[in-house]
Amino acid sequence: MKMNNLYKPSCLLLSLLIALALSFPAGPASAAATVITSSVQASFDLTAAKADSTARARMKSQFTELTVLSAGYDSREVQIRTLHDQNTEALNAVRESIKNIDQASITKLSTSVSSAKQRYQPLFDQYSTLNKRISLLKGLKDKTLNSVLKAQSEAMKLLVQIARQEIRDKEALLKAAKDTRTRRMAAARKTLAGIDRPQSLIKSQKSAVSALNKRLTADWSDFKAAIRKQNPALAGQSLSSMVAGYKQIAAGKLKILEYEQTIAGVIAATLKQTGS
Repeated sequence: MKMNNLYKPSCLLLSLLIALALSFPAGPASAAATVITSSVQASFDLTAAKADSTARARMKSQFTELTVLSAGYDSREVQIRTLHDQNTEALNAVRESIKNIDQASITKLSTSVSSAKQRYQPLFDQYSTLNKRISLLKGLKDKTLNSVLKAQSEAMKLLVQIARQEIRDKEALLKAAKDTRTRRMAAARKTLAGIDRPQSLIKSQKSAVSALNKRLTADWSDFKAAIRKQNPALAGQSLSSMVAGYKQIAAGKLKILEYEQTIAGVIAATLKQTGS
């Protein structure tokens, strides 16, 4: 009766693990070290049959758990690869968006300044020419001509001042827009820098997972050798090590997923700052 009570939660756990493993299709990104073929299954069954009832039950439970963990390994790898690819694409897009912050406004204001300068240039040229003419005629004693020219210069001076002020106002608007753009770009880049730490942590986790995978490959070789020799003790030790290894890998990959999700959040926050 006690064994039945212990067995029910185990079955529930395995059912949940199987459901999780099947909820995402396996992809080519990376495959589990353990490939449980019909030959491996048959050799394991023969080896387990040689163990006592307690050891046999434990081995079968671990073997079932190993099967589920192996399937979960592949599905989790697909999740990581999918999210990573999405983040890579989004990162390229957000960097482009940062470059384009207020660019349309800057272009419009720049065009306005250029247009104003071009529109008023003939006026400036006429005013300059008139003043040069007045300077040249200063030596002459033609008071009437000098008076007329000075009157023209004074009238034109007012127009020139208005034109130059308009240009200065437009240039001030352009400078303010550029300053605002610079601040917005700096703020967006500062936010985006929030991906640096999770990216670094992902590298560390991948390194740890890689080391665990190497150990898992060695354990799998030991396990296959043990079941070929039908050695329950050695097979049980390898199973225990592989189950523990897979659980550590699963925990590491879960962290990688969390870091990728953090990166996705940072990218989304940055994109919001760009106004895209």
